[in-house]
Amino acid sequence: MNPEALARLRSLAEEARAAFPDAPTLRIGDVLRWPGVIAEEPADEEALRRVAGELCVRALEELVAARGREGAKLADSIRARVAAMRARVDEIAPLVPQAIAAYQAKITERLKEALGAADDDRVRAELALFSAKADVHEELDRLRAHLGEVERSLRQGGPVGKRLDFLAQELNREANTLAAKSSSPQLSDGALELKLLVEQIREQVQNIE
Repeated sequence: MNPEALARLRSLAEEARAAFPDAPTLRIGDVLRWPGVIAEEPADEEALRRVAGELCVRALEELVAARGREGAKLADSIRARVAAMRARVDEIAPLVPQAIAAYQAKITERLKEALGAADDDRVRAELALFSAKADVHEELDRLRAHLGEVERSLRQGGPVGKRLDFLAQELNREANTLAAKSSSPQLSDGALELKLLVEQIREQVQNIE
């Protein structure tokens, strides 16, 4: 207890009772809550600084650990989608020659009807041009290469968010090209599924440093 504060409070209470005789007297709780009545020791700034530093370090360690756990989950999610894309690419690749052959046969019939059976050179030229445009093996190879880079980046660890974002853009570009060059409903469906998986990867990448 602070004797000076108690004496000052007692004096104030006597003056108040003189002015307001009917006012109730102060209760013990009122006295103890009065500012300055309970003397407080001066704060130990060095101890306070030490405790605050320890708490900050612990908070940062917990934050880093939480981000590490979240990053591991995001990496697993991306790996799962990369595996799904690889499987889809492997399913699409054998369909390409069949799709091109079927479409070539269809075009051949239409060209012969339009040009006449005698102009075989023109038909072959048109078919060669179509085959060059419809061949998506190069796009499939680039998709596999980009998927490999995504997996390598995840194994490497560290701040790989920007690189993964760039790779996601490249994957999306190849999937769009594949969709544009598709010559059958099966290839179009496969390209659409690839684009959806790429979009899911891009959403996850936004949360990676």
